[in-house]
Amino acid sequence: MAGALLPYFIPFGVALAAGGALRLALGSERNVLFGAIAILFGFAAAWQWLLPQPWVPIDGASRVIHIAIGGFVAGTALNLLQPGRKVHIAAAAVFALGSVWASVTGALLGPPPDEAGAWLRLAIYLVLWGLLLRRLYALRDEGPSALVLLFMLSLGLGLAGQMSGDGATAAVAYCFAAAVAGYMALAWVLAFPLGLAAIFGAGGAVMAVAMALAAPVAQTSSIALLFLILVPLADGTAKRLPLGPAPLRPATYPLALMAVAALPVAVAATVAFLSAAR
Repeated sequence: MAGALLPYFIPFGVALAAGGALRLALGSERNVLFGAIAILFGFAAAWQWLLPQPWVPIDGASRVIHIAIGGFVAGTALNLLQPGRKVHIAAAAVFALGSVWASVTGALLGPPPDEAGAWLRLAIYLVLWGLLLRRLYALRDEGPSALVLLFMLSLGLGLAGQMSGDGATAAVAYCFAAAVAGYMALAWVLAFPLGLAAIFGAGGAVMAVAMALAAPVAQTSSIALLFLILVPLADGTAKRLPLGPAPLRPATYPLALMAVAALPVAVAATVAFLSAAR
Protein backbone atom coordinates (compact mmCIF):
# COMPACT_ATOMS: atom_id res chain seq x y z
CA MET A 1 0.00 0.00 0.00
CA ALA A 2 2.76 2.45 0.96
CA GLY A 3 4.63 1.60 -2.23
CA ALA A 4 1.56 2.34 -4.34
CA LEU A 5 1.15 5.76 -2.70
CA LEU A 6 4.82 6.71 -2.90
CA PRO A 7 4.73 8.19 -6.45
CA TYR A 8 1.99 10.62 -5.42
CA PHE A 9 4.39 12.29 -3.01
CA ILE A 10 5.92 13.96 -6.09
CA PRO A 11 2.91 16.20 -6.88
CA PHE A 12 2.19 16.57 -3.15
CA GLY A 13 5.75 17.59 -2.34
CA VAL A 14 6.17 19.92 -5.32
CA ALA A 15 2.89 21.71 -4.56
CA LEU A 16 3.78 21.99 -0.87
CA ALA A 17 7.29 23.29 -1.54
CA ALA A 18 6.17 25.66 -4.30
CA GLY A 19 3.33 26.98 -2.15
CA GLY A 20 5.69 27.65 0.74
CA ALA A 21 8.27 29.32 -1.50
CA LEU A 22 5.65 31.55 -3.12
CA ARG A 23 4.28 32.50 0.29
CA LEU A 24 7.73 33.55 1.48
CA ALA A 25 8.53 35.40 -1.72
CA LEU A 26 5.21 37.14 -2.24
CA GLY A 27 3.93 37.85 1.25
CA SER A 28 0.39 37.30 2.46
CA GLU A 29 -1.45 39.72 0.14
CA ARG A 30 0.10 38.77 -3.20
CA ASN A 31 0.04 35.12 -2.24
CA VAL A 32 -3.73 35.21 -2.86
CA LEU A 33 -3.00 36.25 -6.45
CA PHE A 34 -0.32 33.69 -7.28
CA GLY A 35 0.02 31.15 -4.46
CA ALA A 36 -2.41 28.56 -5.82
CA ILE A 37 -0.26 28.21 -8.95
CA ALA A 38 1.67 25.80 -6.71
CA ILE A 39 -1.10 23.28 -7.43
CA LEU A 40 -0.34 23.56 -11.14
CA PHE A 41 3.39 23.10 -10.46
CA GLY A 42 2.67 19.87 -8.57
CA PHE A 43 0.29 18.59 -11.22
CA ALA A 44 2.67 19.44 -14.06
CA ALA A 45 5.48 17.60 -12.28
CA ALA A 46 3.28 14.51 -12.02
CA TRP A 47 2.26 14.87 -15.66
CA GLN A 48 5.88 14.96 -16.75
CA TRP A 49 7.30 12.19 -14.56
CA LEU A 50 4.45 9.94 -13.47
CA LEU A 51 1.63 9.87 -15.97
CA PRO A 52 1.70 8.08 -19.33
CA GLN A 53 -0.15 11.04 -20.83
CA PRO A 54 1.11 13.12 -23.76
CA TRP A 55 1.33 16.90 -23.67
CA VAL A 56 -0.63 17.01 -26.94
CA PRO A 57 -4.40 16.97 -26.23
CA ILE A 58 -5.54 13.93 -28.16
CA ASP A 59 -8.38 12.81 -25.86
CA GLY A 60 -10.24 13.75 -22.70
CA ALA A 61 -7.58 12.57 -20.27
CA SER A 62 -4.68 14.26 -22.08
CA ARG A 63 -6.71 17.49 -22.30
CA VAL A 64 -6.87 17.86 -18.49
CA ILE A 65 -3.48 19.57 -18.17
CA HIS A 66 -4.36 22.08 -20.90
CA ILE A 67 -7.65 23.00 -19.23
CA ALA A 68 -5.84 23.32 -15.90
CA ILE A 69 -3.21 25.63 -17.39
CA GLY A 70 -5.87 27.73 -19.11
CA GLY A 71 -7.83 28.03 -15.87
CA PHE A 72 -4.86 29.06 -13.79
CA VAL A 73 -3.80 31.65 -16.38
CA ALA A 74 -7.32 33.07 -16.69
CA GLY A 75 -7.82 33.15 -12.93
CA THR A 76 -4.47 34.79 -12.29
CA ALA A 77 -5.22 37.46 -14.90
CA LEU A 78 -8.55 38.21 -13.22
CA ASN A 79 -6.81 38.34 -9.84
CA LEU A 80 -4.40 40.94 -11.17
CA LEU A 81 -6.85 43.05 -13.16
CA GLN A 82 -9.68 42.98 -10.61
CA PRO A 83 -12.44 43.71 -13.13
CA GLY A 84 -16.11 44.01 -12.29
CA ARG A 85 -18.53 41.18 -11.60
CA LYS A 86 -19.84 41.10 -15.17
CA VAL A 87 -16.34 40.55 -16.52
CA HIS A 88 -15.80 37.74 -13.98
CA ILE A 89 -18.97 36.03 -15.14
CA ALA A 90 -18.11 36.52 -18.82
CA ALA A 91 -14.59 35.15 -18.31
CA ALA A 92 -15.93 32.11 -16.45
CA ALA A 93 -18.47 31.49 -19.21
CA VAL A 94 -15.87 31.74 -22.00
CA PHE A 95 -13.43 29.49 -20.15
CA ALA A 96 -16.08 26.86 -19.40
CA LEU A 97 -17.53 26.96 -22.91
CA GLY A 98 -14.13 26.61 -24.56
CA SER A 99 -13.14 23.72 -22.30
CA VAL A 100 -16.44 21.89 -22.73
CA TRP A 101 -16.52 22.49 -26.49
CA ALA A 102 -13.01 21.04 -26.88
CA SER A 103 -13.92 18.03 -24.73
CA VAL A 104 -17.14 17.27 -26.62
CA THR A 105 -15.98 18.01 -30.17
CA GLY A 106 -12.33 16.99 -29.80
CA ALA A 107 -10.86 20.40 -30.63
CA LEU A 108 -11.11 23.94 -29.30
CA LEU A 109 -12.06 25.20 -32.77
CA GLY A 110 -13.68 21.99 -33.91
CA PRO A 111 -16.93 21.78 -35.88
CA PRO A 112 -20.19 21.70 -33.92
CA PRO A 113 -21.55 18.32 -32.80
CA ASP A 114 -23.79 16.54 -35.26
CA GLU A 115 -25.62 14.42 -32.68
CA ALA A 116 -28.29 15.41 -30.18
CA GLY A 117 -26.51 13.43 -27.46
CA ALA A 118 -23.35 15.51 -27.85
CA TRP A 119 -25.34 18.76 -27.54
CA LEU A 120 -27.02 17.38 -24.43
CA ARG A 121 -23.67 16.49 -22.86
CA LEU A 122 -22.36 19.95 -23.71
CA ALA A 123 -25.32 21.60 -21.97
CA ILE A 124 -25.05 19.35 -18.89
CA TYR A 125 -21.30 19.94 -18.56
CA LEU A 126 -21.78 23.72 -18.78
CA VAL A 127 -24.44 23.68 -16.06
CA LEU A 128 -22.30 21.52 -13.76
CA TRP A 129 -19.24 23.68 -14.46
CA GLY A 130 -21.13 26.83 -13.54
CA LEU A 131 -22.47 25.29 -10.34
CA LEU A 132 -19.01 24.12 -9.27
CA LEU A 133 -17.37 27.50 -9.93
CA ARG A 134 -20.17 29.25 -8.05
CA ARG A 135 -19.77 26.90 -5.10
CA LEU A 136 -16.00 27.39 -4.96
CA TYR A 137 -16.44 31.15 -5.19
CA ALA A 138 -18.86 31.10 -2.25
CA LEU A 139 -16.29 29.21 -0.12
CA ARG A 140 -13.22 31.18 -1.18
CA ASP A 141 -12.80 32.95 2.18
CA GLU A 142 -13.35 29.87 4.37
CA GLY A 143 -9.72 28.79 4.64
CA PRO A 144 -9.12 25.38 3.08
CA SER A 145 -12.81 24.45 2.66
CA ALA A 146 -12.89 24.80 -1.13
CA LEU A 147 -9.58 22.95 -1.42
CA VAL A 148 -10.93 20.12 0.73
CA LEU A 149 -13.90 19.76 -1.61
CA LEU A 150 -11.64 19.83 -4.67
CA PHE A 151 -9.43 17.19 -3.10
CA MET A 152 -12.39 14.95 -2.27
CA LEU A 153 -13.86 15.41 -5.75
CA SER A 154 -10.54 14.46 -7.35
CA LEU A 155 -10.22 11.46 -5.05
CA GLY A 156 -13.79 10.40 -5.81
CA LEU A 157 -13.22 10.68 -9.55
CA GLY A 158 -10.04 8.63 -9.23
CA LEU A 159 -11.78 5.89 -7.25
CA ALA A 160 -14.74 5.79 -9.65
CA GLY A 161 -12.41 5.54 -12.63
CA GLN A 162 -10.22 2.89 -11.03
CA MET A 163 -13.18 0.76 -9.94
CA SER A 164 -14.55 0.96 -13.48
CA GLY A 165 -11.27 -0.12 -15.07
CA ASP A 166 -10.24 3.29 -16.43
CA GLY A 167 -6.86 3.28 -14.73
CA ALA A 168 -5.18 5.94 -16.92
CA THR A 169 -7.75 8.64 -16.18
CA ALA A 170 -7.92 7.55 -12.54
CA ALA A 171 -4.17 8.16 -12.25
CA VAL A 172 -4.67 11.69 -13.59
CA ALA A 173 -7.31 12.29 -10.92
CA TYR A 174 -5.10 10.88 -8.15
CA CYS A 175 -2.12 13.02 -9.21
CA PHE A 176 -4.26 16.12 -9.20
CA ALA A 177 -5.70 15.20 -5.80
CA ALA A 178 -2.14 14.87 -4.47
CA ALA A 179 -1.19 18.29 -5.84
CA VAL A 180 -4.28 19.86 -4.26
CA ALA A 181 -3.45 18.12 -0.97
CA GLY A 182 0.05 19.63 -0.97
CA TYR A 183 -1.26 23.17 -1.24
CA MET A 184 -4.21 22.40 1.04
CA ALA A 185 -1.79 21.49 3.85
CA LEU A 186 -0.44 25.05 3.74
CA ALA A 187 -3.88 26.64 3.42
CA TRP A 188 -5.03 24.60 6.41
CA VAL A 189 -2.19 25.76 8.66
CA LEU A 190 -1.88 29.34 7.40
CA ALA A 191 -5.56 29.97 6.57
CA PHE A 192 -4.99 30.99 2.95
CA PRO A 193 -8.05 32.41 1.17
CA LEU A 194 -8.73 30.99 -2.27
CA GLY A 195 -8.02 33.22 -5.25
CA LEU A 196 -9.54 33.00 -8.70
CA ALA A 197 -6.50 31.12 -10.00
CA ALA A 198 -7.42 28.13 -7.87
CA ILE A 199 -11.14 28.47 -8.55
CA PHE A 200 -10.67 28.52 -12.33
CA GLY A 201 -7.62 26.27 -12.58
CA ALA A 202 -8.35 23.61 -9.97
CA GLY A 203 -12.09 23.68 -10.59
CA GLY A 204 -11.46 23.37 -14.32
CA ALA A 205 -9.07 20.45 -13.87
CA VAL A 206 -11.64 18.58 -11.76
CA MET A 207 -14.33 19.16 -14.38
CA ALA A 208 -11.93 18.07 -17.12
CA VAL A 209 -11.31 14.76 -15.36
CA ALA A 210 -15.05 14.30 -14.84
CA MET A 211 -15.73 14.91 -18.54
CA ALA A 212 -13.02 12.43 -19.51
CA LEU A 213 -14.61 9.78 -17.29
CA ALA A 214 -18.11 10.58 -18.58
CA ALA A 215 -17.16 10.43 -22.27
CA PRO A 216 -19.14 7.94 -24.38
CA VAL A 217 -16.01 5.83 -24.96
CA ALA A 218 -15.15 5.71 -21.24
CA GLN A 219 -15.96 2.78 -18.97
CA THR A 220 -16.94 4.66 -15.82
CA SER A 221 -20.53 4.41 -14.63
CA SER A 222 -22.45 7.67 -15.15
CA ILE A 223 -24.57 6.84 -12.10
CA ALA A 224 -21.44 6.64 -9.96
CA LEU A 225 -20.33 10.05 -11.21
CA LEU A 226 -23.72 11.54 -10.37
CA PHE A 227 -23.21 10.79 -6.68
CA LEU A 228 -20.11 13.01 -6.69
CA ILE A 229 -22.35 16.03 -7.32
CA LEU A 230 -23.13 15.85 -3.60
CA VAL A 231 -19.49 16.48 -2.60
CA PRO A 232 -19.56 20.29 -3.12
CA LEU A 233 -22.64 20.43 -0.89
CA ALA A 234 -20.97 18.71 2.05
CA ASP A 235 -20.16 21.92 3.91
CA GLY A 236 -23.79 22.46 4.92
CA THR A 237 -23.84 19.19 6.87
CA ALA A 238 -20.28 19.57 8.17
CA LYS A 239 -21.12 22.90 9.80
CA ARG A 240 -23.83 21.21 11.86
CA LEU A 241 -21.44 18.69 13.39
CA PRO A 242 -19.92 19.21 16.86
CA LEU A 243 -16.54 20.76 16.12
CA GLY A 244 -15.26 21.33 19.66
CA PRO A 245 -14.26 24.63 21.27
CA ALA A 246 -14.19 27.73 19.05
CA PRO A 247 -10.35 28.02 19.01
CA LEU A 248 -10.09 24.48 17.60
CA ARG A 249 -12.72 24.81 14.90
CA PRO A 250 -10.41 26.11 12.16
CA ALA A 251 -8.44 22.88 12.56
CA THR A 252 -11.34 20.46 13.11
CA TYR A 253 -13.76 21.77 10.50
CA PRO A 254 -11.75 20.56 7.46
CA LEU A 255 -11.67 17.09 9.04
CA ALA A 256 -15.44 17.17 9.48
CA LEU A 257 -15.84 18.35 5.89
CA MET A 258 -13.69 15.47 4.65
CA ALA A 259 -15.72 12.98 6.67
CA VAL A 260 -19.03 14.22 5.26
CA ALA A 261 -17.70 14.40 1.68
CA ALA A 262 -16.31 10.88 2.04
CA LEU A 263 -19.86 9.48 2.11
CA PRO A 264 -20.82 10.30 -1.51
CA VAL A 265 -17.26 9.41 -2.56
CA ALA A 266 -17.65 5.95 -1.02
CA VAL A 267 -21.07 5.48 -2.63
CA ALA A 268 -19.71 6.52 -6.03
CA ALA A 269 -16.78 4.10 -5.75
CA THR A 270 -19.12 1.28 -4.69
CA VAL A 271 -21.55 1.92 -7.55
CA ALA A 272 -18.67 2.06 -10.02
CA PHE A 273 -17.29 -1.24 -8.74
CA LEU A 274 -20.67 -2.98 -8.88
CA SER A 275 -21.37 -1.63 -12.37
CA ALA A 276 -18.02 -2.87 -13.61
CA ALA A 277 -18.53 -6.28 -12.00
CA ARG A 278 -21.64 -6.81 -14.04
